[in-house]
Formats: sequence, C-alpha cells, structure tokens
Amino acid sequence: MMIGDAKVERLVVHRVGNPARDERLQLSDRAATVDDEVSALLLDGYLKGIVSDKKKHQFFHESDLNLNELYHYSRQFFRGEVDFLDASQRIARHLYARSQHPNISSGDLLVILFSGLSDGETAQRALGVFKSEIRDEFLTLIDSGDVIDIRHASGINPRLIDKGALLLENGPTVYAVDRLGQQAKFWLDDFLKAMRVPDAASRSRMVATVVEQLSDGIADPLEQARFKEACFELCVAEDEVAPGEVARLAERFVPRERVEQVRGEAAESYGFALDDEAKLPALGVARRLEKTLSRVGVGHGINLLMPSHLSLKHFHTLDDGEGEMTLTIKLRRRD
Repeated sequence: MMIGDAKVERLVVHRVGNPARDERLQLSDRAATVDDEVSALLLDGYLKGIVSDKKKHQFFHESDLNLNELYHYSRQFFRGEVDFLDASQRIARHLYARSQHPNISSGDLLVILFSGLSDGETAQRALGVFKSEIRDEFLTLIDSGDVIDIRHASGINPRLIDKGALLLENGPTVYAVDRLGQQAKFWLDDFLKAMRVPDAASRSRMVATVVEQLSDGIADPLEQARFKEACFELCVAEDEVAPGEVARLAERFVPRERVEQVRGEAAESYGFALDDEAKLPALGVARRLEKTLSRVGVGHGINLLMPSHLSLKHFHTLDDGEGEMTLTIKLRRRD
C-alpha cells in the first residue's frame, strides 16, 4: 500500500469508557478542525505506523462477512449511505459495547478519513480508527517576551499507537495493531473480528516455533537431537518445504495428538492457521531452525549449546548415589 500522496480529509474524536466500571461514552457532535501541522503528525504517525505487511489482517465472520460490524459500517460509509460523523459514532458505540473486560482501559477514539492511498493501480480512501489509552506527560515552553515559562502538559503521541485499524475502501483488508493487547485481546478478536493475513516470513516463524515446542517435549536427549536434525535435513534438501511435511516428520517422534495440539496453540498465538500444502522457502525455515538446533536438553535442567557443525551422537548419565553425577557426551561433526 502506497501512502506518499495520502491526505487527512476529516477527523472526529470520541471518548470511550468501560461500561463495566460505569464509565460513559462521550460522542462528539461535529468533526474536529485539522490544520496542516496536525495533519502532518497524523500522516507521519498514525498512517505511516500502521501500514505494514506485518499488520495486514482480513475481516471475517462465522456465517456472513456483512454481519461483521466494522466491515458493515465501513461499507455503509464508502457507499455513501451514511456520512462520516454518523459512521464514526456507530464505530464508537460498537467499541463501547465490546469494552466490558475489566482489563480494558478507557481512552480517546480518533476516527480519521484518509484519501490518496494507492495499491499501485487505483487510488482509494480509508477509515483510520485509533484508540489512545495512555497520555504522555511532557513539558511545554511559553515565550511571553521578557521571560520563557515552562508548563506541564499531557497529550497523545501519534507515533506510538496503542490500538489502531485502517479500514480500506476496496475489499475486506484491514491493517491492525494492538500494542497493549496481551491480557485482553478484544481489539482484534471482539471489536474488529479480524484475522492476520500470513506471509512467508510469518509462516516460517510459526513452523520453527512448532518444531521448538515439540522438541522441548521429547524427554530422550538423543531422540530430541534426531528430531531436530531430521527437521533441518528436510529443510536443506529442497528449495521449498510445506508445513504438512514437517508435521508428518514430527509424528515419527511425537504422538499425532501432541503435534495437533502444538499447531493449534501456535495458530492461536500467531492469529492464523498453517496450510499443510503452503510452499515455504526451505532456506528461510532452516535459518530459523538453527537457533533451535543449537540447544539440546539432556535432562536434569541441563541444556547443551552446540555450534552448528556439531550434533549429539551419544549421551549417558551416571549417578553415584552420593550426590554426584557424571555426564558422558559424544558429539559428531556434521558433513
């Protein structure tokens, strides 16, 4: 998405509390005035900070995409069925209704209409929805002629997005970020109902995560090392590797139920599920596995960190029964 020619057309600010704490929803009845300085900050902060392939998501709904509230409100606005202020108030009411979790903070909701965005072929508009939950404290200087005074002030830092979304005019794509969402993932899951759009890099990271989680559960150090070695060899043997191939290899060392469990946990963490047949660059996956390959658990809370040219061949533990333990480790050089 190209944003070099983007402009801020309109902006409105609402204040959204948490109804579970009896905090109110305060709706503005007109758009705010935006001068050139404010517009430049919004473009350089909010817009530039959210347009990234790593933040690309897609609206979804279990039965019908048009039942997704944010997608529906944006379509109404872009089709001209409701005006900008009305659309922003509907978005604010929806956010207020979804802010019931005790960990959800109140905040200022900025709804911004951007124009001049481009996908390389056509220009399009976008609705920016940004919630600021943390106010920055700063000092401001006041020059009165004979003296320069200093005062305390607080405000919003547009370069530090707490929660944000950019709803595009063409299609169900939405850029989204939730910097403070570790405890209450309501922004993506409940408010937006959006799933991340995976790319090769994120899929590769996810495969490496699954391999690492599975290997940590293999108690036998030699079996753990063989599993990691087999995964690495699979990735360096071909130009591309599919997640399904890695899963089938893992089932030779770990029960299928455990493989599916770890894959499910990874899907929940990353926000998307792995397609078994998706082709990933094998070299990229192998590079991400190198860190996992270098660490081998040998029991008793002990991990070996080995250089990439060595692998574990044999391991033996001898407990003398008098509080001392002897570890015998045999390594081999990789070809």
